[in-house]
Amino acid sequence: MKKEDYGKISIEHFARQLHVNVIAETKDFIVSKSPNDLREHAFDLDHPHILDGIAFVFCVKGNAKVRINLTEHHVCQNTVLIAVPNSIVQILEQSDDLKVEFLFFTFDFISNIRLSTQLGYIVKAVEEQACLHLNDDSFGNLLDVHKLIVKQYQKQHVAYREEVIKNLLYALIYQILQLYASSMDSTTKAQNRNEDIHMRFMALLFENYRTERSVRFYADKLFLTPKHFAKVIKETSGKPVLEWIDEMVIMAAKALLKSSDMTVGQIAFELEFANASFFGSYFRKRVGMTPLQYREK
Repeated sequence: MKKEDYGKISIEHFARQLHVNVIAETKDFIVSKSPNDLREHAFDLDHPHILDGIAFVFCVKGNAKVRINLTEHHVCQNTVLIAVPNSIVQILEQSDDLKVEFLFFTFDFISNIRLSTQLGYIVKAVEEQACLHLNDDSFGNLLDVHKLIVKQYQKQHVAYREEVIKNLLYALIYQILQLYASSMDSTTKAQNRNEDIHMRFMALLFENYRTERSVRFYADKLFLTPKHFAKVIKETSGKPVLEWIDEMVIMAAKALLKSSDMTVGQIAFELEFANASFFGSYFRKRVGMTPLQYREK
């Protein structure tokens, strides 16, 4: 299959792939009909891609190593992976037998069923833990709801079909919230103050890396002195603050270079650099090649 160039992974792009094993009847929601091989899709996920929606991915077979933003995750059978809008996703490794089911939707799709607070909690939880490794029963319960959604879509000209689908999705989100709540209970107790600072920094970095690249900005947000903040991050993660910031910016730049037809100047503007020349120098210093050389590699 010829790979197409997309700036983001969006529902619209999935909908164009009518031959792929998915249901895409609305502009704001898409669901797999049966286990998918990710290589069937017109996204070269060996390179970073920016996600334009909320994704629930259920690994039913095989395994993979996935990077979401700057964190690597091991995905195996019975893993649920959740990614929120504007996450930068890349598959680092995957087994030949990898099969997944998924749901992909926008906030707009469920805006009328009062989920804003709960989704806000999920976004915060995902920043700390994007993967849930479940037992057979818990994983099977989630897949059962997924199957009910597919069955509803396969019914034609049935009253209240979309309302039923939205409420099944509502139930699925609450099931995932339950799993997160029980998972967080055990991990939060073991988390010390420095680890908490590191996780809060990563959440802030995800929200602000396009516009804020100074140690002082993140230290101020966490009510710490820059010196103490820098020391905590280095001791907790093994990397300096500026290295984390650079990695996040470079990850976004690589995603845009490999998965869009934006010019270098447009990418510089998107990432709020002063000009294309400054962005080029910044990229070359950290990657060892110019943006165009990386794109053509």
